[in-house]
Amino acid sequence: MQVQKVNKGGITHWVLLDDDMHLIRPVCEFLEFQRKIDRADNTLRAYATDLKIYWEFLAKGSYSYDKASVSVIADFVDYLRRRTREEEILYATSSRTNRSINRILGSVHRFYCYEQMSGVCGNQTKKSIFKLKESAGMARIVPPEQMRRFVGALSRPRDRMLFELLYQTGARIQEALDLEISMLPKPEAGKTAGVFRQICSKGKRRDLYAPMSLICALNAFVSSTGGNDRDRRYLFVVEKANYAGQQLTYHAAYDIMRRTQEQLGMEFGFRDLRHTFCTTLIESGVDVSVVQQVMGQANLYTIKRYVHMSDNCLMKHMSDYWADRE
Repeated sequence: MQVQKVNKGGITHWVLLDDDMHLIRPVCEFLEFQRKIDRADNTLRAYATDLKIYWEFLAKGSYSYDKASVSVIADFVDYLRRRTREEEILYATSSRTNRSINRILGSVHRFYCYEQMSGVCGNQTKKSIFKLKESAGMARIVPPEQMRRFVGALSRPRDRMLFELLYQTGARIQEALDLEISMLPKPEAGKTAGVFRQICSKGKRRDLYAPMSLICALNAFVSSTGGNDRDRRYLFVVEKANYAGQQLTYHAAYDIMRRTQEQLGMEFGFRDLRHTFCTTLIESGVDVSVVQQVMGQANLYTIKRYVHMSDNCLMKHMSDYWADRE
């Protein structure tokens, strides 16, 4: 089976193909519905990839998707625990985490909700069986000195600008990659902050705030790399000759990050940079409602998951508390 991205009439579609390269229609119809209700491209790809895993399980067990029962879903969970992704089998040291399994189960559950809504399947499954208990994972906080080392080791100005943007604004990686040159604010003397207006954010739009020093650096970067080229749309693009000017992909950015980290002996993820920015705002005394707006979150509860105060900050607060008590 294969997940494929196709362009039809100028519109991008995600499809799932069987071993004979035929469309798996129930999945393709679900993906097309999700596209029409404006799901983000990365979300569509994740749905397609997760349902590919589910369809492979169904094929191995000779199950029919429209006859799925509680026992079939339980077998699928067991299947996910025992197996890693196909490309990782030779090097696997452990099975998927409960969090990864929950993501896959969530995609399957949404698929069946769509099938039920379409009248194809009955109410065969309950949401509760699509959820496993997760352990709370701690995000890494990336100190400024560590980030300076990392950025200093990057050879391309494009890569340095990308990771400075992620670190200084808390942008999601796909938000950064989707930034267009037309969105870049102009430098304004006397101001310390600027804003990217109405950037793409998980299928919606939001404003992205940035320090003026970074905005100036980004404008200089665009000018030095031919940003006035009419064919260039995105801020961060591929520089290799064969694909020059095309939008930089998530996988390319991830490879750049991992290769550099291996050289330096450090480890963090894109999400850790976002957590670090949010935590820094909170530690600096910025009101949580402002943080919510800056981070582009729909509710305050989500902000709590992003905040991981440093030991020094916690020690300072507790020292001040007990000093006042004494």
